[in-house]
Amino acid sequence: MACLVVLGPAAAPTAYGATAQSGGTPSDPCTSQGLKTAEVEAALRLDHDDRTYTKVVSELTITVPLAWPLADGLLLDPRSDRYRKAMRCLVRGPASRGLKGVETNWQEWRTGEPTVTPVRDVPAPDEGSARSVEVVVRAHGWVDQRDKLRIGPWTVHVGRAKWAVHLTPPDPIRSATWQRITVDPGSSGAVSAKPEAAVGRNGDRLAWYPDAAAPPVEVRIAPAWPRAYAAQDDNPPFAALDKAGFMSWWLVLVAALGCVLVMLPRLPRPGRADPRARDDLRGWALVLLCVVAVVQGRNLYLGAIGAFGDNDKWREQAAHAPWAWLTATVAGGILLFFGRPGKALAVTGVLLGAVSVVPAVRPGLFGLDPKTFVAAPGPADLTTAAVVAVTVCSTALLLLGGVAAVRRLAVGGGLYSPRRARPRPRALLTGTLILLVVLGVCYAAAAERDWNRASWLSPHIDPGGWLPGSASPFPDDPGYGAWHRAELRSNLLWFTHNVQNWWCALLWIPSGLAVLGLLRTGAEGTADATVALRGPAGPYRLLVLLLFPVMVALNIGEYTASGALSWVWFFAYLFALAGLLRLASGRTVGDKRLERSGEPLARTLRVSHRPVLLDRARTYRERHAQLRRLDHGQADDATVRRRDLETGLRRMHRWRSSRGGRDRLPHDVSVVDVALVLGPGDTWWGNGVRAARLTQPVALPLTAGLVWANQLHGEELTSTLHERLGLPDVLLQFLLWQVGYAAAGMVLGVLWHQLPGRRGPAKAFCVALAYALPAGLFALGNWILGEEQTGLAFAVAAMLLVLTLTGILMDLETFREEHRYWRGRIARLYSVYQMRFFSVQVAWLLAQAAAIATIWQFLAETGGSPPENSGVSRTP
Repeated sequence: MACLVVLGPAAAPTAYGATAQSGGTPSDPCTSQGLKTAEVEAALRLDHDDRTYTKVVSELTITVPLAWPLADGLLLDPRSDRYRKAMRCLVRGPASRGLKGVETNWQEWRTGEPTVTPVRDVPAPDEGSARSVEVVVRAHGWVDQRDKLRIGPWTVHVGRAKWAVHLTPPDPIRSATWQRITVDPGSSGAVSAKPEAAVGRNGDRLAWYPDAAAPPVEVRIAPAWPRAYAAQDDNPPFAALDKAGFMSWWLVLVAALGCVLVMLPRLPRPGRADPRARDDLRGWALVLLCVVAVVQGRNLYLGAIGAFGDNDKWREQAAHAPWAWLTATVAGGILLFFGRPGKALAVTGVLLGAVSVVPAVRPGLFGLDPKTFVAAPGPADLTTAAVVAVTVCSTALLLLGGVAAVRRLAVGGGLYSPRRARPRPRALLTGTLILLVVLGVCYAAAAERDWNRASWLSPHIDPGGWLPGSASPFPDDPGYGAWHRAELRSNLLWFTHNVQNWWCALLWIPSGLAVLGLLRTGAEGTADATVALRGPAGPYRLLVLLLFPVMVALNIGEYTASGALSWVWFFAYLFALAGLLRLASGRTVGDKRLERSGEPLARTLRVSHRPVLLDRARTYRERHAQLRRLDHGQADDATVRRRDLETGLRRMHRWRSSRGGRDRLPHDVSVVDVALVLGPGDTWWGNGVRAARLTQPVALPLTAGLVWANQLHGEELTSTLHERLGLPDVLLQFLLWQVGYAAAGMVLGVLWHQLPGRRGPAKAFCVALAYALPAGLFALGNWILGEEQTGLAFAVAAMLLVLTLTGILMDLETFREEHRYWRGRIARLYSVYQMRFFSVQVAWLLAQAAAIATIWQFLAETGGSPPENSGVSRTP
């Protein structure tokens, strides 16, 4: 979620003047008369395709005569005020939009500094012949709000169904010679254009060649309804539907956990869950409901009133920020109470909460007025110190409560065995403080970087310094430094709000831990059961199905920048896995029937058979290897020897029914297949844990690739560097992808006996297919709506490859006792799979690697998928 930046375009004042060395007057600081001989070209392009928000790209080319008094400033360092003043005259003009002092444009983005090139005469191309300077300014932005969007010399008025593009050049270049003006309205086309456009040249959709002053160009566009809806995602009722959809996802999860709790008492006595894990799940369901109601309920309220729909009301929006102190304190207190802290941690939590609640409820007691706090010249130092204190305390309590809750669920579910039953206060507080400091430093660095981007044309000296003499038309302007500090205070005020939304979006992790803790207890006492009875059943099967959308599923579900249907994808993933398991029922190796009794193999197979099975499986593979050598004529007594080997192989099909009677394995099932049915673990939980561990080293390079593609490549890198929590989110996303792969491995291992296929890759394909089906359905919706989906193919292909390799490793782990007899894993794999299966698996892996390489090359060549939002200037 993008972080809120409250100094919008209309919030920024403008200081303007001219240095004494440059000439100019207070009434005309840009000496506009010197720009009448300048030549200007302007182009605008709207890109609607394969993205959620329409991208607006502007290119402004100005040939400035060197006779203009400020022209020499264009050749200076971009960090100098003379350069800023000259460039601002060309790009924005003095007193832009009637503002004064520092000017910012949060909606405009640039890929680099403007290009400044001296233009020399063709007949005499020596260095002294330059008579003008060519300035090329490239900028872009996204239509992500129903507001005015200023990009270069253009203004896009965004309405409900139609948009209007106006050419609004700054006054200094308005009277220059405009040679060429082009507008490419994109795939939506233009509804109307004023004045009448000339026939486009070079393939331009709309073009004007006035060769005079700038004409009043106006182009009206009727974008496709997905782009029009996405541009209103911060306006009611769209904002409310978005927040309600995300809130519904959590409520569906709470309801599903409630169903599991209802089903648990109906289990027979041997299958009863551990009371501690059951109580943890019940308690967490209530905690999750309360936290979601507090945090998401506030977001729903803000969306319903359209709190962030108008950038011009940035002062009024600041009034909503202090309430995050209260919601973070309440949510943190609930989480900390659930974590069962010791006395020291409980006292610490009470102190943090007391410091946070009072300023949130009565900010006036500390002289805090949010509307003036985020503006220059700013409040008293005591007020700022109080805001710092309450921000630190409320955020620290939220982080502390989350860590304590995770620890209780991990310990109570038997997933982690600490030395002490209760957490150590010093270690927990130190870790929380370190995390808070890291978040604060990254947050401040991103805020500073974004401020420099938006205020790049503002003077860094006092406004009066831009005017000749000591006269200043804005004697009351506080100056650059004051507004810079105001922006930092604004980010401080919204810090808890942004961290709260970022932190609480991770509540699926403790939810998954609660599910895993209870799931673990269901495998107790099943080690000696037959395969038919070893798999999770009843509420434990539902827990496995819940684990899939909670911890494995892709973060999808947003159409037209709205999460109104995000809860649907919870059911999509759950039903995809449930449906495939239903189709697989009766088609597993364990479901095949013995030849004589017709009894399913799973009813006769136990873990206690493992030593004998592994020994018979090795003998089976050795005799098959001898047969292959006989087929190649490598023995003299081939016929006799072959008959002996075939007789021995037929005897290996002997089996016992569940009643102890003599029987035979199914004709198409070998002892190797039977050994692989058991998997490497003694219980289905053991298989799940081993598969989860095996995914981690395999997934590391693919996780790095996904993080690079989603956050560090192309336009995504710009968004990451400017989002307030973008840098911490890079590391977090790396960890979360690994967690997701571990959870997928857990599902594969837990369902090992219930998945079709003789070998691990075949079983893995079923889980990967359940992962891919909702993603494919979502991609189909994206294709219909014309939105981006490049990253989906990479994520699905990566999951298939990780699960395939995990399945192979699971088969190798089943025969891990033989590792001393083989030179390496490849040799052992060749022995286990034998020639035919080995060749098929190698071909399958090569096909997956080729698919991932193709997707990777596509991402590298296209610059990555376009970001889902326009950057940090969007409100949460």
